[in-house]
Amino acid sequence: MSVITLDSFIRLGGDPDDPLAVRWLRPRLDPGVQPFVIDQLLPVGSTFGLTRFLKQRKLLGVAKGRLTEVYYHLSADPDVRFHALGWQNEAGGWVLQNPRWYGLLGGKAITVIPGDPVRVAVFEHYLDYLKWLMLFRSPTHTVIVLNSTDFLDAGVFLCRFFREAELFYHSERLLKRIHSRYGHYTDYSVDNAVLNEGYADYIAAWRSRPNC
Repeated sequence: MSVITLDSFIRLGGDPDDPLAVRWLRPRLDPGVQPFVIDQLLPVGSTFGLTRFLKQRKLLGVAKGRLTEVYYHLSADPDVRFHALGWQNEAGGWVLQNPRWYGLLGGKAITVIPGDPVRVAVFEHYLDYLKWLMLFRSPTHTVIVLNSTDFLDAGVFLCRFFREAELFYHSERLLKRIHSRYGHYTDYSVDNAVLNEGYADYIAAWRSRPNC
């Protein structure tokens, strides 16, 4: 699968004949036989440890309907079983997060959540997107979650299809990479995002509101 599906790309406003888009629409290497098999998908709140993980981060309410509990096992040993919170990406894979591990089942790609055709918000990680929802009370932006800093270029490329774009990040390394590569044509960064309401970044805004 590609970094973004053709249908999603066109829906965002992209032109599939654009030579610059080939990089993101071209099929990537097949991950091959997966070492894991998914057993079942459950709604958030079904497993004590995962529920506690979300409660500790004050994300349980907003996670319902946006995350899934994924139960899976080693294909070589059905008795070795795991569970994690998960969300799907454009390749149909599951990006997984539990209190001790962050990983992937299936192909690597971004996640696109359709919304306002005028405004887009880009996040490095899906849990950052959930924090944003908690902070800013039902924003309507289209959302792009990179799932990996490998796809920063793809996220910035897709921003050009929107009149307003905001890049949310909290990694100093990613900040430097954004400014070194894209500072000459975009100032839509965490420092300028209207939703940050004067804070240095949206993570600082989140931490300043202990009752959120």
